[in-house]
Amino acid sequence: LQQSAMEWRQTFNAIDFPVLIVDLEGHIKRLNQAAEEIAGGDAEEIRGRNIAELENTQPWKKTSELIKAIQANGGSSSAEVKDEITGKTWAITLYLIHEFGSVGERAILIAQDITKRTELEASLRQGEMMSLLGSLVAGVAHEVRNPLFGISSILDAFETRFSDRTEYLRYTDVLRDEVGRLTVLMEELLEYGKPFKGDFYTVSVDDVIAKSLRSCLPAAEVAQVSLVNNVKDQLPKLMVDRRRLSKVFVNLIENAIQHSPSGATVSVEACEVHEAQQRWIDCSVKDCGSGILDEDYPKIFEPFFSKRRGGTGLGLAIAERIMGEHGGKLIAGNNAEGGACMTARFPVPHEEEIVDG
Repeated sequence: LQQSAMEWRQTFNAIDFPVLIVDLEGHIKRLNQAAEEIAGGDAEEIRGRNIAELENTQPWKKTSELIKAIQANGGSSSAEVKDEITGKTWAITLYLIHEFGSVGERAILIAQDITKRTELEASLRQGEMMSLLGSLVAGVAHEVRNPLFGISSILDAFETRFSDRTEYLRYTDVLRDEVGRLTVLMEELLEYGKPFKGDFYTVSVDDVIAKSLRSCLPAAEVAQVSLVNNVKDQLPKLMVDRRRLSKVFVNLIENAIQHSPSGATVSVEACEVHEAQQRWIDCSVKDCGSGILDEDYPKIFEPFFSKRRGGTGLGLAIAERIMGEHGGKLIAGNNAEGGACMTARFPVPHEEEIVDG
């Protein structure tokens, strides 16, 4: 019997993802070694505690909700959730079990880190969307640009011819706004579908951020939003396409302005980080808006996804695509004090990769 128990424990601990057995009040009865590592303690210390007492991160936060669902409905309950703090995505499943010799109902909790899978799925979706947009953009260039230019020219002529007819102004002003909106949409579609060529040279990221902030000042003044440059450290230089890099920062700053209330502040920060034996530069744009909803995370970088009235839904999609072209990534999250935080993460080049220009 002791031999069987030892073999069971060894098998339980050999599972490389967290597995726990809990009662329906959330108290932890058993856990394997992978669960100990995620929870940040040893089995003796954790056993008997309520799962809600563990760190305020995933997968533990969501698990408490799933236990309540099992209490109400029985059977099993599952969910996928992204941890804003670690950036990991977890697939969590709870099953009711009847453990021999135990009192009361219990549930087995399985938590699997599916971050790589979800990132791959997102990348595949992005590739499919890019393929479709390639054809769309080619048509837009020929079918929309010329008629739009014609409409704008006719509107110019109309305003010149009837400049003394003030009763027409309310119509021409609306037409001018709509033509402008369509022009922005067309330009962003063309930018998104543009083939990547990449003129890579050594660039000072703090210089590009400063210039991008200056470019966004007029929009910030109209929205009555303050722009703050908190980049103070002397950062390593990056190998990037300067024009494309500027587009990333301008898009992120403009997006932050659009989602911040009047009187708020949009700040930009940058620092060097080390992850997976690689040096990175993290450039974060923080706003004071309502933040990002959990259900919006999977769609936030998809083309045409926008929660803002009148938005094209292409600004973040363009920024995310450019980050991919540079071997980096765009990370969406929320600030602890409220508002959204968009972080552009760039790889720091090795010395042999540096090209001055």
